[in-house]
Amino acid sequence: MKILKPVIGIVLAPAALAAAWATFAALGPVLGTVRVTFPLLAGALVFTLAHLGSAFYRGKGGGGRLYVSAHELTHALAAIFTGVRVHKISVRSRSGYVLMDSTNAFISLAPYFIPFYTLAAAAAYWLACRFYPAAPLRPWFLAAAGFTLAFHLLHTADILAGPVQSDLKKAGGAVFSMPLLLLLNCLGLAAALKLMFPELLSLKAYAARLLAALGAAYSHIYYAAAYLVNTAKIYISS
Repeated sequence: MKILKPVIGIVLAPAALAAAWATFAALGPVLGTVRVTFPLLAGALVFTLAHLGSAFYRGKGGGGRLYVSAHELTHALAAIFTGVRVHKISVRSRSGYVLMDSTNAFISLAPYFIPFYTLAAAAAYWLACRFYPAAPLRPWFLAAAGFTLAFHLLHTADILAGPVQSDLKKAGGAVFSMPLLLLLNCLGLAAALKLMFPELLSLKAYAARLLAALGAAYSHIYYAAAYLVNTAKIYISS
């Protein structure tokens, strides 16, 4: 059974790359409409500059306890969602842990594809709109969404670019986890953009682009594999 998840990861890798291509192809037209998306872009730019500045002066991106808190709380919420009992949450400036009865791939990987603070901002915006007009609040929500999405994506990239995390090992290893996380983050980003700007992103067009990329990726792999097999047969029979 240990070999199953790495095999799944290898099979998922082309799908993850296709999703990345489809998502970035969709990002251009959506984010290029600056008159609509300016607050989102401004929020993302503010955090990106702050993160890069912190990395330049301190040798590491900013976030510290804020990131660790979101990371461990997401583990805990994923555990509760799947019916696993949580006993303790510990948060320090650079590390933390959640003590729970058991774990699974969803619990282990949840912080790497669920943007905790973006969901919190969305919940706060939804709640505020119950009591106040939505129009004046929307630019502030979009700015917060851009800031927190950049927070999630940049910190996730920083963590995954370093030594293999114990979370990934628990989930089934890096070969399984990395393609899955790329796929889930791309699909999640596309879903977030659709929810924020429904008129700018067509899910039908996005799905068509994704399926076309998937078909192209797997067909190239199939023909390459067939070529190698046929070549091997020729050498063996000769």
